[in-house]
Amino acid sequence: MYLSTRSILQSAALVAAAFITLSAALSHATVDDAHGFAMEAAMPFVEQGFIVREDYWNGEVKTGQKLMIKHQMFKGNEYAFWLGTANEGVTFELKVYDENKKEITIDAKSSGAFASIRVNPPKTGTYTIVFSLTSKKETGLYWALAYGYR
Repeated sequence: MYLSTRSILQSAALVAAAFITLSAALSHATVDDAHGFAMEAAMPFVEQGFIVREDYWNGEVKTGQKLMIKHQMFKGNEYAFWLGTANEGVTFELKVYDENKKEITIDAKSSGAFASIRVNPPKTGTYTIVFSLTSKKETGLYWALAYGYR
């Protein structure tokens, strides 16, 4: 079978396009997997009456880098935050602070691909969620942070 230069170039372009599409899908799946692990961490809380919010934060972070998210919370509600990752062998740090930089954590747990924290804000206001993921194997870590309340 004889292939023309044109058909070889078209085939190469199709392979390149498929590779780019597959690469984009794989990187997207990794963040989606991180959100899946965060939702897995939420399951015991849902059984206890927590309502999971649809919105969440996600991204990629360097190992050990601290991230900070400001979030409005209301006195009288109890909140839970769930941090998930698609990377293996990760240790988590997850804390919530009030406006005076005082930690307001009631309970915090970490297991496998996720961590959770439960807080009961003493007053209505803006609170700061501080977290980091650390890995000895990888430098770039995918994460997702979801939350709920009751």
